[in-house]
Amino acid sequence: MLFENVRRRSLPRPLPTFGLLSALFFLLFGLWSAATPLMAVPDEPAHTIRAAAVVRGQVLIEEGTSFGHGVHVRVPNYIASLHDQSCYKFNRGQAADCAAPIYADDTFTNLAVTSAGSYNPMYYWVVGLPTLVLSGAPALYAMRLVSAALCAVFFAAGFTALTELRRPKYPVLVAALAMTPMVLFLGGGINPNALEIAATMAAFSGFVVVLDNWRNTKRVIPALVTVAVATVALANARQISLVWLLCALVIGVCSFKLRHTWTVLKDKRVLTAVGLAVPGALLGFLWMYVSANGPANVGVAPEGIANPQPDVPLYRSFMIMLDRTYDFFPQYIGIMGWLDTPAPELVTLIWGGLMMAALLLPFCVRPLRHWTGYWVALAMLYFVPAVLQAALWRGMGFIWQGRYTLPLIVVLFITVGLGLRKLRFGSNPLALQLSRVGFWLVVFCHTLTFVYVLRRYVVGISEVANWQTLFTSPDWHPPLGWLPLSIAYLLVTAFAALLLFRYLHGGYPLVDRAGGSSFRNVPSGRKRQTEPAGRIATPASAADIGAESGQAVEPPRSHAAP
Repeated sequence: MLFENVRRRSLPRPLPTFGLLSALFFLLFGLWSAATPLMAVPDEPAHTIRAAAVVRGQVLIEEGTSFGHGVHVRVPNYIASLHDQSCYKFNRGQAADCAAPIYADDTFTNLAVTSAGSYNPMYYWVVGLPTLVLSGAPALYAMRLVSAALCAVFFAAGFTALTELRRPKYPVLVAALAMTPMVLFLGGGINPNALEIAATMAAFSGFVVVLDNWRNTKRVIPALVTVAVATVALANARQISLVWLLCALVIGVCSFKLRHTWTVLKDKRVLTAVGLAVPGALLGFLWMYVSANGPANVGVAPEGIANPQPDVPLYRSFMIMLDRTYDFFPQYIGIMGWLDTPAPELVTLIWGGLMMAALLLPFCVRPLRHWTGYWVALAMLYFVPAVLQAALWRGMGFIWQGRYTLPLIVVLFITVGLGLRKLRFGSNPLALQLSRVGFWLVVFCHTLTFVYVLRRYVVGISEVANWQTLFTSPDWHPPLGWLPLSIAYLLVTAFAALLLFRYLHGGYPLVDRAGGSSFRNVPSGRKRQTEPAGRIATPASAADIGAESGQAVEPPRSHAAP
């Protein structure tokens, strides 16, 4: 009885975990919202205008309002004029102070143009609400925060679901690695691309948790809810979002035995969740039908990006996209702004090395047949974007960007974590020290990227080092100032790293005050069984393997989540 009570207390508590993670992600996204000038997120003017139009009842495209450069709508003038906030785009040497002020009293109705006129209105209904009660720059920042809150909720739900896996530490760790600076940057802007990434991550995480608990889905009802809600969100985000949802579901099925999937699909709780999600998903399909049969909406990409190729064979465009697959890796890590502000090369080197190490691990852990979900995800990373780009080549040319593939990137890395569950998570002194170094490197990369992007907008990035001008003569001033924002970002990322480290290593601190003797930091009254120094990861025990294969033996659950 005592063992059962201790074990019950050690189970992750989904609701507190979800609340804490939601707050952390919201803080991170909110800091990026403040550090990024208004309309400096890709396509943000078009999405902001669309949101302001939708909440004012302009949902459908009407005859005579759609032209070769987008859809015409009527919105407050401070929103209609957002395209003028472009003096620094594509020119990283120009600070953001050249943009005209956005006045709160500039509210008379004016004509505006958006290339997002045919997008599903659900995201815009929510994000556009602040413009009904606020105006000017405060309204735009509020819209960003509403979008950040939506993304934070889905990312938190995804990570909370992963903690419900059996042996969840590797999936949680690798999923955290997939939260690159680019993902956090996008979460701070007005763009459904960020919601698409978050909802795909949540849907896949919840789905694999349900499959992992195929014998008793009652234990993971929150994960079922996560899958249902994320499915509705993806069906009503962007048309391409349904492709990522389908990819996530197929990869999830391939990550487990088919008989487990079949058992889950017959479960009454799963069927109930599906029944609740279907009406919302059908709304998304209905919108696709309405928009496809409405007036033409010919929105164009910025000059230099759209380049129609009507005479190019589709197979050629497909091969070109395959050839450029690896060129997108820097964009997965961080190319902010309008593809004009890359993360520092040191950050790209460190994060790229960590990502490549994670992607190569499946080739080193046998048997390879147990990595089916990973192989399928890796194949999709190559071929799905190539197929989608080939379909758009003749009409729009090569328009693909790395951020479009981020939903699939996050799913791919989670499959690495799922495969690594066969190994025991190391907590010996060497593993702890290596983990500490890795965690502080990630905190350093996040903070350096944040400050570097601030520098780009505050004083511009020139051939001559101008870091000192950040302190002496800043040109653009973000809300609260660039230095307080940078300090706050460092503290939040360090706090998040501290919580994750303690969760993964059972209470050990991220800062080793014992001068290298990690095990002196174990909380009093708690003894730990350790492995010999030098063994970072060992094969799972027979009981663990039995649990993975669905037999009756089940390993103890992880320590409480942060």
